[in-house]
Amino acid sequence: MAEKKLFDNLYKVIKVNSGAISANDVVATEILDLQIPRGYCARIRKVRFALRDISGQDNVDFGWHILTACVLDADDENSVAIPTFEIDHDVLIDHRWEMWGDFPATDGLTSLWTPQKVYNFDEELDVVTVRNIRHNSLINGMDVTGVKPQVELTVYFTYEKISADLYAKLLGIS
Repeated sequence: MAEKKLFDNLYKVIKVNSGAISANDVVATEILDLQIPRGYCARIRKVRFALRDISGQDNVDFGWHILTACVLDADDENSVAIPTFEIDHDVLIDHRWEMWGDFPATDGLTSLWTPQKVYNFDEELDVVTVRNIRHNSLINGMDVTGVKPQVELTVYFTYEKISADLYAKLLGIS
């Protein structure tokens, strides 16, 4: 029987917020410190994106969009750009919210919902990292003079013991 360590079978959750995004077409970025012990990797189980504080957007002409991404191995990257058609770094998952068209409100009433999207990763997938991850968000077409929108990222993961060879490969030093 394998020897159990403190980090085996430990299910962790980490949450990060983009903060108030105060300008269109500017990437807001946050590093998530997964506190991965030496000789272990973090296996990503689930990722949840949630849009927050869009209450000030009810006067916008519904021509806005938000791009958000979770990037693996963020420690060795200089760019924080969110890729469109060309992948220039290790994107684990990305998501896009958009609202187009003109929806007139009846009787002066209007409403906006708080959208969220959850991505579950199958046990068979090797969605692992030995480094920190990064959360990038970008908005376009939103009103940033009042309440500023935010994107919240929640990552669910476990630690797994890995071999020295795999550890070196994941670090890119083999």
